[in-house]
Amino acid sequence: MENLDLITLEYKDIFDDNRDKKIEFSKSLLLRPYNLKSLFVVKVDGKSMQPVINDRALVIADLSQKEIINDSIYLIYKEDRMWIKKAFVSSSEIKFISINTEYSHLVYDLKDVHVVAKVLLTFTNF
Repeated sequence: MENLDLITLEYKDIFDDNRDKKIEFSKSLLLRPYNLKSLFVVKVDGKSMQPVINDRALVIADLSQKEIINDSIYLIYKEDRMWIKKAFVSSSEIKFISINTEYSHLVYDLKDVHVVAKVLLTFTNF
């Protein structure tokens, strides 16, 4: 019997021989509106968003959410790579920045990236 209060998403674990895996979590963990058909999961490779999002954390994102909101976290695409960054919105610019000060050099202007999805949830202990 399917539990309607749970969401199950599949992903490839790049750190485990590209094995197909699943994550299952309660819908109640998603505190903001979301589009169920647009949700996907990726595994983070890097420390630029620590301590908020750890290296190898699982991130749940929504492809339907592209509106840039200050201090929200997004998956962005630049130079054939996907990056996870926090939005910084001022009256004159929109940038995507790293939270970890050791990676403060990783800053991208909105005009130079493609916004893929808004991050809604992270799981660290995977």
